[in-house]
Amino acid sequence: MSGAASVSSMPRLGFRALAVLTLVGIAVQFFLAGMTVFGAGGGWEAHAATGGAVGLVIVGLFLMSLVAGLREYRSMTSGLFALYLLQVTLAAIGQAQPLIGALHPVNGLVMGLLAANLVWRVAFRR
Repeated sequence: MSGAASVSSMPRLGFRALAVLTLVGIAVQFFLAGMTVFGAGGGWEAHAATGGAVGLVIVGLFLMSLVAGLREYRSMTSGLFALYLLQVTLAAIGQAQPLIGALHPVNGLVMGLLAANLVWRVAFRR
């Protein structure tokens, strides 16, 4: 394998790792929320902190989608970023408007589905 081929595959490999990390992070979010709801968790602080970390990974995915070889994923990463911003907004508004806040887990599900689709496409693209 030539050096040029290995360098060009590095962004794709990093992108794939961030996509998988996003999906795992979203799954962990559901787990932490479930632990808290059923009394086994340490509270919503871990859920909020993990959500912030997932947000950083999503920003990284979007920024990487600006690389020429990854532009085909820009719409999906833009969608994830927009859904993340909506997620934060729903959590903030949910304190005062519980019916709007109730959309927070639904939006999380949509984020998980989009992240799973992204992982599938990145992993099995030829």
